[in-house]
Amino acid sequence: MEPHGSGASLLRVPLPAHGGAVAILDVARSAVLATLDAHTDVVRCMCALPDGGLATGGGPQDRSVRVWARSQWEDQPREERGGDAVPVRREATQTLSAPGYVFALAALPDANPGGSKLFALACARYNTVRICL
Repeated sequence: MEPHGSGASLLRVPLPAHGGAVAILDVARSAVLATLDAHTDVVRCMCALPDGGLATGGGPQDRSVRVWARSQWEDQPREERGGDAVPVRREATQTLSAPGYVFALAALPDANPGGSKLFALACARYNTVRICL
């Protein structure tokens, strides 16, 4: 970390040049928990999921939505991740190619009074919304 301005700090996050990665940060600890690197193009949109996971939508060349489980970036002992190295995850829990290139993602949780952990994922592009998962 480097000092920046009035008491704030910069956190250097190494990401691949192709732009298809997302860094998961713990802002309170000023730490990079993991890098999610499965898209072959820029990451166009993201959405937090009700189960604690994350959905990411790739750019026009990638044309996929990746669903990541929280366990893919939760804290791991340093010995398991090679000292201070930030873990890089290259495989999402689930890859959805049917939505194609999307501009926005939204999680739609189950509205049942009993409250299940199920949810749908809405993927939007231009004037079309597809419901997935």
